Amino acid sequence: MFRRLTFALSLTLLFLQVVHINARPKTIVQLRQPPINKDTLINILTQQDAFLREKRLITFTKTCLKAADTSKLSYVRDTLNSYFVKYNLPNRDIFSLFLKAVSFNNKHDLKQAESYMAKAVQLAEKSNQSYLMFQLLSHLGFIQTDKGDYIGAIYNYRLATIEIRKLKNKFKDNRREASLNINISDLFYKSGFYSQSLNYLDKAWALIANDTTGKRLLSSVILYNKSENYFRMNKIDSLRAYHVKLNNPENKNYKIFTYRQRTAYYITLLQHNYNLAIKQIKELQKSKDYAHNDLEEQHLADAYYMSGQLDSAKLVIGKLLTADTENNQPEVKFHLYETLARIFEKKGDYKASSNNFMLALKQSVENNIRLTQVGSISSQIKIDETENSYMQKAEIYKRERLWLLFIVLIAALSIIAIALFYRNVRQKRHYEKLLYEAKKEELAFINSHEVRKHLTNILGMIDILKHSNNKLEDYAQIEEYLYKSASLLDDSIKNISEKLNDE
Repeated sequence: MFRRLTFALSLTLLFLQVVHINARPKTIVQLRQPPINKDTLINILTQQDAFLREKRLITFTKTCLKAADTSKLSYVRDTLNSYFVKYNLPNRDIFSLFLKAVSFNNKHDLKQAESYMAKAVQLAEKSNQSYLMFQLLSHLGFIQTDKGDYIGAIYNYRLATIEIRKLKNKFKDNRREASLNINISDLFYKSGFYSQSLNYLDKAWALIANDTTGKRLLSSVILYNKSENYFRMNKIDSLRAYHVKLNNPENKNYKIFTYRQRTAYYITLLQHNYNLAIKQIKELQKSKDYAHNDLEEQHLADAYYMSGQLDSAKLVIGKLLTADTENNQPEVKFHLYETLARIFEKKGDYKASSNNFMLALKQSVENNIRLTQVGSISSQIKIDETENSYMQKAEIYKRERLWLLFIVLIAALSIIAIALFYRNVRQKRHYEKLLYEAKKEELAFINSHEVRKHLTNILGMIDILKHSNNKLEDYAQIEEYLYKSASLLDDSIKNISEKLNDE
């Protein structure tokens, strides 16, 4: 007995030593809060361009909060707020609310996160801040998506799209609007509206069609999301086509490996080769390049069920239903409870089957209510898009009308100028003709009254000399008159020459 007590005491002491040794490192090792780069923060806060300041500050504050341990979020927030006050940041109240919203989102307190982000949106709306509105509405949409409030998320993504369109002159590309379309598409996909989802993906692709950087950043996401839709729509040929596109080496994304492997086993599932699909899913989950997602567990449960491995399917579904994840939305729970009910039915446990069918029905009702809301917002979005299209066409028509009026005015002024020029030319020709006639008459007058007169005098005196008996004596008498008439004739000829040169 004594030996047993001694042995038990020794084991107890050994256990306490081990616990103490294992506990010591935990008391020494503490998470350190990454320091806030104050030089960068000051540089941002003293930025004169308001747009660049807001753009950089949103990214900087999010990075600081993301890097912070949950227990240090208040410290980081207070430090940032103190600098906002010190450097008299415009809209600091908006940024303060933004910090609170992001902090609560990091703590997974989505209700508080949504409340503070909504307040920030209200303040930004009053101050007419388009870029802040775009950022805040986008983040509000992210939070509501995680909450499962698809109607609110779609509505706020739509409002964010309207705000970003106001800033087209600030950005060289359409990547932000394309990203919003991808987000809206994802919500329609989760709601089972696959045609609308594909429509928004097409819009996103059209926005980056001529943008090399945009394609590099977003093409793989768009291609994968289209693959997801075609998988749900049971269109294996389209799924194959997009699986091939995803495997293009040009596609770069930190999830690209997961995208490629997932679409590969999607094809296998649609081919009803469930055992191979199970193998593919398990290999994917073991890979170091795998980006974890509950989708694999959901599809694994389906593959187990369809292959007849009911216990394995039940085990996976149980784990999914007890997990509190953002993917555990009503449409997912409905499918899980329904599958679980069918498993119990096949096992002959009709009471458990009935209970799970009731739980599935409850999720179905909740999901149908949300689908109705999403359908309503879809209709409203179409109305908004039609109105936006009409406004754009009206604006184009207005610009074209102004251009037409401008062209008509220029044409009218040109016609008037040509008419005035033509009139001036005609008047000039008319005046030239009148002047020519006047000079012609004047020259005729000079010719008939002066030139002819002096020439007649000279000819008369020559004729006298010609018939004179005493030419020398007569010449002496008329020489002076002859010279005078010749001089007057020369003056007349010069006068005529001058008038001719005036032409």
